[in-house]
This record gives sequence, C-alpha cells and structure tokens, in this order.
Amino acid sequence: MAKSSDINTDLLVNIALDIFEENLVENLDQPDLEYYAEQCETQAAAEVVSAFNDWQEFNDLTQEQLEQDYIEVRIGLYEDDEFDLVYARVLLRANQTSADQPHWVKWKR
Repeated sequence: MAKSSDINTDLLVNIALDIFEENLVENLDQPDLEYYAEQCETQAAAEVVSAFNDWQEFNDLTQEQLEQDYIEVRIGLYEDDEFDLVYARVLLRANQTSADQPHWVKWKR
C-alpha cells in the first residue's frame, strides 16, 4: 500500500461510501439490499486495505502500481471483529480526492 502517512483514509472511506451508496441499488440483489438496510445502523463498516492483485482483470495496472499507488476500501457488515459480509470492494488511488475521479468496484455476486 502507498505510504500510510500520505493517505487520508477518512477522505478515501468517504469517497468509497459515496460510490457505494450511489450504486448499490443497481448492483445488489433485493435480499442483500434488505439485509444491509436492516443491519446497517449497527453493523455497517468500511476498512482501508492494500489492493489485492485480482484488480488487474479490471485494468492494466501492475502489482507494483497497485501496491504503491492504490488502496482498496471494503464496505459491508462487521460482526465479532471481522467482516461478516463484504458488499463492495472499491479501488481508489491513494491520493484520490473525489468520487468523480477514476475508480473500480467489485460488487458482491
């Protein structure tokens, strides 16, 4: 992951959440939407992690670029100190400043 001292994790999580909320109805099935809505208040969570190499299928980034310049934000439901369900994985540049900039999302299928 890019140097953590250079990353504004709060901003990146907010960007990822904006992307998630704007697109969740089109990308999650009805049971997932209903369950997320029921559990959102008590279990919703987002975390910043290193970008996994499976993003290469979406773009032409090398693993080195993913590790140095990008982060992944996982969004889902958290239970017992771990993610119970991950609804979306959002790939952002570590220095991203808005949801209008390029990003990629892997949705729960």
